[in-house]
Amino acid sequence: MLDDFVLYIQEKQLFTPSERLLLTVSGGIDSVVLAELCHQSGLKFGIAHCNFQLRGKESEGDEMFVQKLAQKYNVAFHTQRFETEAFSIQNGLSIQMAARQLRYEWFDRIREEHRYDYILTAHHQDDLLETILLNLTRGTGIAGLHGILPKKGFLIRPLLFATRDRIFQFLQQMQLTWREDISNFSNDYLRNRLRHEVIPILQEMNPKVASSVSELAERVRATEEIVAESMRLAAQEALHEENGSLWISYKKLEQLSSPLERLSYWLANCHFTYFQTKVIWKSRNGQAGKQFFSPSHTLITDRTHWIITPTQTEQPLKWHLTSEKGEIVYPNGLLKWEVFNGIEKAEANPNVIYLDADTLIFPITLRLWQKGDRFCPLGMKGKQKKISDFLIDNKVPRNLKEKVYILETEGKIAWLVGFRLDERFKVKETTKNYIKLTNTTTI
Repeated sequence: MLDDFVLYIQEKQLFTPSERLLLTVSGGIDSVVLAELCHQSGLKFGIAHCNFQLRGKESEGDEMFVQKLAQKYNVAFHTQRFETEAFSIQNGLSIQMAARQLRYEWFDRIREEHRYDYILTAHHQDDLLETILLNLTRGTGIAGLHGILPKKGFLIRPLLFATRDRIFQFLQQMQLTWREDISNFSNDYLRNRLRHEVIPILQEMNPKVASSVSELAERVRATEEIVAESMRLAAQEALHEENGSLWISYKKLEQLSSPLERLSYWLANCHFTYFQTKVIWKSRNGQAGKQFFSPSHTLITDRTHWIITPTQTEQPLKWHLTSEKGEIVYPNGLLKWEVFNGIEKAEANPNVIYLDADTLIFPITLRLWQKGDRFCPLGMKGKQKKISDFLIDNKVPRNLKEKVYILETEGKIAWLVGFRLDERFKVKETTKNYIKLTNTTTI
């Protein structure tokens, strides 16, 4: 194990023996083994531990354990306690995403303050397998198939050569102790469900599935380099920069193979989603002047080109319906609306809804829901309910909660998009005008 660890670092050119490393150690099996291997290799390292204060005394025990581990190796120990739940609520994030953001921001701060060269995490081949499976379930391009990279900026994963079983065997061989996080056995998280329910089936089909997928990831990374070279050559034909904007020619792109995929590759660098790219691609034969927004850029359709310009500030996740007919491309999909006279028979579809147009005041706002938002779900006869409680009751996964949008008029929520309209804005027998909204979603 030690020889393979050293060889992997050398082959991947991850770092040199003289460089200072910051090990992220939770106290679990993987990070304990990483610390032992770094110690046996004679590397220069310090240890960083995050206490997310989510498991009471267990979290305190983890911190004390890792502190003693640092004392055992006679290395620097850095620790930080986070108000993770409060941060999660304040920023509309799941607990997992909140913890991820907190720890990586802190790790980078410690790296800079104490002049470490790299940050090391204990991800291994089974983590790589889980990540690629997660990407597949959500929909992914070629980048999603390379999973976790061995080295990305200051972040290094030197255990990607090993499986979870091999790491555990080394731990037993060295008679190392560790801390167990009982949440790893819960199926509340999608990653854990994959680990406990899906991957065992794959292992029955191929006991070395983690290693096989690791090899796939290597080949995908090599293929990405080939694709990148091809895209650079194609860009010379279809793209040019002018006055700080990127111009993409419709006609020249149409002459290339797989034009939609090429457009998606270029627009991904400007943070446009694949769904947005498909709508943008169709817009080339439509009316000039149409605008599309990503968190960092604005795209405008010209008569012969798409023109992409960086926004001066981050684009707020908020859009306005200003007229009685139109459409908006937003991160979750495509929202179309139109006001009609009379009443149309409603469809039994949560993404096609009808509201009493006379109860709405334009402009209507489309935005992400926020903590404290309330609405009157259809059928509850005016009784208000917190959106957070509604999403919990409807068992919306944590990773999707933060992506739910609402339609708001004069401070009142008319529709929890994709879920339920508000009782106050429903079509009634007395309704004279109605608005039909159709949401084509990508989540």
